[in-house]
Amino acid sequence: MPDTFTIQSPTTPERLTTLFSDLSGRLLGTSDQQDTAASEATAAVAAQKDYTIQTGSISSLSTNGFSSGAPGAEPEQVPLCVSIPAPPAMLQTQSKYRADDRSKSSIDDEALETRDRTVQPIRNSIRLLTNIAYAGSNSSLVAQARAECVLHNVDRWATAMALTDMRTVDAYLSRDRWVAEIALAVRSASKRVELSSERKALYSTWFSTLARDTMDAYSFRLGPKSKTNNHRYWAGLSVAAVGFLLDNADFKTWGKTSFEIGACQVDDRGFLPAELSRGEKALDYHVYALRPLAAIIKLASDSGEPLQSKCLDRFKRLTAMTREALQDPTEFERIAGQRQSTISSETSYSAALKLDALPLL
Repeated sequence: MPDTFTIQSPTTPERLTTLFSDLSGRLLGTSDQQDTAASEATAAVAAQKDYTIQTGSISSLSTNGFSSGAPGAEPEQVPLCVSIPAPPAMLQTQSKYRADDRSKSSIDDEALETRDRTVQPIRNSIRLLTNIAYAGSNSSLVAQARAECVLHNVDRWATAMALTDMRTVDAYLSRDRWVAEIALAVRSASKRVELSSERKALYSTWFSTLARDTMDAYSFRLGPKSKTNNHRYWAGLSVAAVGFLLDNADFKTWGKTSFEIGACQVDDRGFLPAELSRGEKALDYHVYALRPLAAIIKLASDSGEPLQSKCLDRFKRLTAMTREALQDPTEFERIAGQRQSTISSETSYSAALKLDALPLL
């Protein structure tokens, strides 16, 4: 069970520091309350594969009048910070798909079960981190406390050099989305809590190691399909997110190039040929590929560096085709030559990567 603790940060405003100081005696004297907060936050994580949790369950203490919400509103609660288990440094997973299925659309149930035993705890940790990062609040104190909680956990993950030793192709391909989610969550938190010089140095070491290893993998280790299909787009988002977080020009450029690789493949009808070959999952993989491409556009725009691409019109065709296919898949299925399976749920993505948060032009 994760520990809970109050947030101690030299960058926290004096009012928040005083508030936490006043509450520390109550926290230390109410271990049952702490255990309940932690168990509620983690029980939901373990209960479902889509790892949707209620971040509000980590909140247990009132702001005692410090809320900045509307007059007469109930005071919000200052969250306890859950100590989220760090992802492992080393990962050695294998694909969940049947080895004899060239389309990579048929899942091997035994392989999936084996993989999930290793991967699901990592998903759980990242989902809990991102749910805290994007939880809304009318209280500046609560928002800042949640941001500090995100950074406190990432401090530990960075110190442990989590996810830096990938031993298989599947491990590399799985890591890209996770790194993107973590970097985007840190970027969000850093808007509420200024990063200290020590934190910046720690994050630079860890995130740069992850980004460079990803770039090397796509240059030297991974196969030709991964270098041009949705794998590269997610890798591009992860490296771009690190680049904008660290203000690293090389990483930003690599991420933008990844967008070009994807968008410039879109054909005149709005299809991605590499994803069209995915059998009954072709539409699902079009949505999956579209997501990081749209996120790169949003990330660049939000950072004041709007993407300049010769293939933006092709990206627009992709978004238009995908939107239409989600409403009525008949024409998509005619071209794909196969009925399409159910599209993956939006609940498996953080708020920053849900389709309704992205610029589907």
